[in-house]
Amino acid sequence: MAAVRSAGKRKTAVAGLPERARISTNKAKSGGFRAAKGNKAAKQDDSDVDMASASSGEGDSSDASEIEASDSDKEMEDVADEPRLSGENASNSTGTQKHGRQGPTNAEVMALNEASMLYKTNLFKLQIDELLSETAVTSDTKATGELDDVLKRVRGELVLMEDTGEMSVEKAVNHVRKLGKAAMGAAMDVPFPDPAPPVGLAIKLSSAAPSVVNVIGSYPLGMAVRTQSGFNVDVMVQMPSHLFQERDHLNFRYFYKRAFYLAMVRIQLHRSPLNEEFDISFDLLRNDTRLPVVVMQPKKGTKRLGKLDFTIRILPSIAHEVFSLQRLAPGRNNVRLGYLLGDRATAGDGDKKDEVQPATPQYNSAILSDMLLLTHMKYLFETREQCPEFGRAAALLRLWLAQRTTIGQKVGTQQQLMGSDQINGFVLSMVLAWLVRSAQAQRGTGVKLSSSMGAHQLFKGAIEFLAVHDFEDNAIQFGDDADMDAFDDNFGAVFVDPTASMNLLSGAQTWELTELRLAARQTALDLNRSTEDCFDRVFLSAALGNIAAKYDHVFRLEVDLSNFLSPRHGSELKATQRLTDLEAGHPIGAVQGRIVAFLEAALERQAPLMAVHPCAIGFDQRTTMARKHVFFIGVVVEVSEARRLVDLGPNPEAQPQEAAEFRMLWGERAELRRFRDGSIRLATVWGSNDMPFEARALILPRMLAFLLRRHFAVVAHPEILLPEDLLVVDKARPSSALSFGTADDPQAGQLFCMSGRITDFVSTRDLSESDADQITFEAAFAGFDQLQREIKGLEDQLPLRVLALHPVAPGLRYASLAPPKPLPAHQDDAFIEPLHVMVEFAGSSKWPSDITALHKVKAAFLQRLGECYTASYPGAQVDVGNRFYGYGAADGLLTGGSSLTLGGHADDFDYEHDSFVDIRHADNGYCFRISILCDPEGELLETKAREMRTAGLVPQAEALETSHRRWLRTTHWRPKHHRQMLDLCQRHHPAASLTIRLLKRWLSRHMLLGQAVAVPEEVAELIAARVFTDPAGGLTTPASGYAGFVRCLQLLASWRWEEDLCVVDFSAITNSTDEEEMNNKSSVSTMAHKGIWTSNGMSPDAFAALQSAFEEAKKQKHMKGALRIVTEDNPDALWWGTVSPVLTRRLRALAVASLQQIVECLAAGSDTGLPQVFTTPLGDYDFVIKLDSDAICRKYEQPPNAAFHVADGNVEHVPDTSAEVFKNLLPTMQAQKARNIPKAKYHANPFNQRGVVGFDPIQLFIRDLRNVYRDAMLLFNDVYGGQHIAGLWNPAVVQQPAPFVASLRGNVMPLVGEKIGARPAATYNTRAVVEEIIRLGDGLIDDFAVQR
Repeated sequence: MAAVRSAGKRKTAVAGLPERARISTNKAKSGGFRAAKGNKAAKQDDSDVDMASASSGEGDSSDASEIEASDSDKEMEDVADEPRLSGENASNSTGTQKHGRQGPTNAEVMALNEASMLYKTNLFKLQIDELLSETAVTSDTKATGELDDVLKRVRGELVLMEDTGEMSVEKAVNHVRKLGKAAMGAAMDVPFPDPAPPVGLAIKLSSAAPSVVNVIGSYPLGMAVRTQSGFNVDVMVQMPSHLFQERDHLNFRYFYKRAFYLAMVRIQLHRSPLNEEFDISFDLLRNDTRLPVVVMQPKKGTKRLGKLDFTIRILPSIAHEVFSLQRLAPGRNNVRLGYLLGDRATAGDGDKKDEVQPATPQYNSAILSDMLLLTHMKYLFETREQCPEFGRAAALLRLWLAQRTTIGQKVGTQQQLMGSDQINGFVLSMVLAWLVRSAQAQRGTGVKLSSSMGAHQLFKGAIEFLAVHDFEDNAIQFGDDADMDAFDDNFGAVFVDPTASMNLLSGAQTWELTELRLAARQTALDLNRSTEDCFDRVFLSAALGNIAAKYDHVFRLEVDLSNFLSPRHGSELKATQRLTDLEAGHPIGAVQGRIVAFLEAALERQAPLMAVHPCAIGFDQRTTMARKHVFFIGVVVEVSEARRLVDLGPNPEAQPQEAAEFRMLWGERAELRRFRDGSIRLATVWGSNDMPFEARALILPRMLAFLLRRHFAVVAHPEILLPEDLLVVDKARPSSALSFGTADDPQAGQLFCMSGRITDFVSTRDLSESDADQITFEAAFAGFDQLQREIKGLEDQLPLRVLALHPVAPGLRYASLAPPKPLPAHQDDAFIEPLHVMVEFAGSSKWPSDITALHKVKAAFLQRLGECYTASYPGAQVDVGNRFYGYGAADGLLTGGSSLTLGGHADDFDYEHDSFVDIRHADNGYCFRISILCDPEGELLETKAREMRTAGLVPQAEALETSHRRWLRTTHWRPKHHRQMLDLCQRHHPAASLTIRLLKRWLSRHMLLGQAVAVPEEVAELIAARVFTDPAGGLTTPASGYAGFVRCLQLLASWRWEEDLCVVDFSAITNSTDEEEMNNKSSVSTMAHKGIWTSNGMSPDAFAALQSAFEEAKKQKHMKGALRIVTEDNPDALWWGTVSPVLTRRLRALAVASLQQIVECLAAGSDTGLPQVFTTPLGDYDFVIKLDSDAICRKYEQPPNAAFHVADGNVEHVPDTSAEVFKNLLPTMQAQKARNIPKAKYHANPFNQRGVVGFDPIQLFIRDLRNVYRDAMLLFNDVYGGQHIAGLWNPAVVQQPAPFVASLRGNVMPLVGEKIGARPAATYNTRAVVEEIIRLGDGLIDDFAVQR
């Protein structure tokens, strides 16, 4: 323990009283404020006076010179008597600089070189400078001058506080009530902590004028910054030492006296004229009921002060010599168990009584924080004097932290998070000071900072240190004389202050430091990016302000806490638990600590971060437990562990104690198993190997719900647990289990999780009716592998050798809405979805040089392939078709295209396969559509187009160029995209699959997917890939489909498409050589050691090329605001085109509304509003066509009715029209079972087109309408079997009259009596067009509603 320096006067600059603390005014006034001077003498004078009240306690003086003369020496004595700073140099003074011509200072040299050496771009330096100029609170403005006047007045009122004399607790309470009623019109309660002083407590309370009044904190140090919540101005009020006795640090006596003194401070302010300008109330410092403060906020409508948006906080403090620092050491007990038991005989003050009682480190730290306010201020001031850029760097850290804090963060319209202020700007400033000044920091951190560095360097160094340092495993201190063993034994994380007596992280929980470390890691990566500008990601990221998107899983826990805390009186065991709860400083904090400790211990491997955020409560509820309280639990998942089907436990023989704890934790869920390596261990099994991805992704929510129900009697709603979990979860609950319920309702606790509920929408009616556990993507992959082996086995029968089969179907890259559905040969279904595959043959010089002849040869190849396959596998059904004639349909309908791969411009995305062969596999039941990848075709198209353009035949050249582009998309771009997405979903981010599927469902339900005027399917996949390859600033890579989907919505809602380039950098993941470490979000130290700060990804030159292409695209007016997403291989967005600005704005509006609805559902703990996220408002369209449900082949791809369990007028409820299985189909079903094809429910084709693959009459009908009315309307439909077609009239065509001429396109009618020029005027005949559409859709349309 550091010794206390003997009293004496030091003529050095007073820390805590820097220039900014000396509130600048134009004139020195009697309030003790002095004008800031530019010379050293003025600085010395100012530091002696700074807001110091009359030390004699006789009140304020009207003569400023008297205050200065009487206060300066006393103030210097106070500072000189501060505890010795650990590791402090003997002299910290800096010599005066001689005047004359000298070279540039270190700061000037650094400023000259900083932009070129430290910043990735000059723009980043300019952005930082502009940010600080806009947010920093400077002292030379009119607004701060007015604030200084207010602080002067506050000080003037406080020094007039009356001496109440000593009084008992009961008398003091009545005194405050009486004075409060006179000053406020309502009785005021003394803000006593929990527990309140018992009746008859032998303690005397009193108040008197403060001995010292100082402005402390960031404002006087020049580090205050304006954030969304404004900024705080802290005024330290030092309570006179004679009010306290030597033993008042015991049994809450200090805090009782502090609370009474604070009540008198508030009464004094209410009596003053300040009461007319400010709302004055109590609040808690760091959510600690032991540390109430008085806050003053300008009343609404106060024009003179409202611009700054500040809050004045009155912080009581005591002189450092009032209590012995040794008695406040972390291992000492200062709250006797006898006091909690009400036994006065065992609640004595003897020093030996704390040796056998639990230590109270948090209680001790709360007192120390009041004692050392001025000391810490001094240290920061001296650091700022030694390091000129320290203040700016600390301000940057505060701005960075403000973007990542949850204090006051809203969840919905009603809930507000309490947040934690344990890790605040002061702590980060002390970390930065430690890095700059401490010898320990220079020796062992790997981060080398010096006082001559610039603000950006200091900020970057602090961030990189926070990204890799674990305060729990590696405690730090400013000097070398702290008793680190005592700190390590009583705290989790340790950061010892300069006095070697206080842990600055005393109240910080493990998850808070983990979250800080993860955020710092992401920022360190951003700061070292060699491509995109990182300013927005570091300082302006809005993604962190939404708790629904911040974590992989978010749970809402609503509990009844009335029986949670132990009663005041009872056994010593209960008193010990009561003391543990009181250490948290707040009843809610005690509950939060128990939940966090339990879940972190139980799910340590699966979740590196388990954040528990309580909702905010009013100050009056600080010591009482509301009957209902809400916590939000955010979980960041370790993917490799959270998806495990078996959670391994200890070996019962080798680890009997751990085995008993494991059994107690999981109950009958724990099983004793023998594994392949011969080991016998306890384990919990959560599924079988054939478990689908959706169920596997919910293993961790199931585990958490199981634990909360077993140990806290919390019931999930909707239910997350499976029937097998419910059978055992309530059996043999441990005796240590706590109930969040009551005697009337033992299961009052409610748990809500959005992750499980939202995945209902990726399911389909087919899957809900079938054996969904066996209809998986893996089965489709196995079927493709089987087909590939079979076709390669036909090489001897084919003209050319088969090189490879390239899958391009979304179902073969985990990206289709539902896993491909197997269909036995000769079995019919309402819609047969083919899996597209490109077959590549060996090169040959014998391909024809005529395009028509080449297509015929390709058709002959496919015909031969089909014949050979049929001969070798007679059970398969093989059909050859082409885009001109189709096959199998008596009326010759075009059946060669898939609507889901269409998008962008209709001319560019027409039917893409001229010839194909469909193989319906006999064994696995999948239907594969095979076309030929022929490189000579592309060379021929390119050559012919060049020849036509050379000959001046522009239309023919453009047609050939379009065909060449279509060929490239089909044969090269789509397979390349397929490989990239498959690599993303299969090797790197398994959650990307569910994210893509949720996004496609959302887009399709809003009728904006896979159509000529909507979002191409590949673009939707790239949007999802973006959130995995490049997470938003400060967020970790999503590890659940829910988190990925919400972040996709955030991207659509907030991305500035007209200004910022959106890139999907697949090289950021493909360049990684250590997949496990990349996915491990907790091993930041190892990654930093391996140089992770040099980010993977594309080179700066490649990014510059993309940026250049984007700048060129912005020059085109029709591209302004269009959704344009590119990759390194697709810099011009030619592969899939762009989404028009109109639809982009529609997407943004829908995404904003959907995000708001998700947050409201989470805030309310109810899924009643979730269907609205997947329901489009039909009222926005000009007309709506309702289709006959019997004519919709793909209606079984709609979400199951269970997903829309809430009755809503806009929600589609298509009745279940599935046909029964007739007896004559039983032999087919038995044959299907014999082939191990998963059990599925099949439906008859509504048009009796048996065996037609990809036959969707609704899409064909829409295609015909677009071809006829392309200029007049836009049509939208849910491609997955939606029951409506919505349309918008083109105002330029429909509303604008045109001259009536023979060449006028469309159905028009003359306007009687109106002319345009010399010709009669005509307008579009919308009524006739409606009648035409009804006639064309005869048999498909059920109703036509014209809304505008």
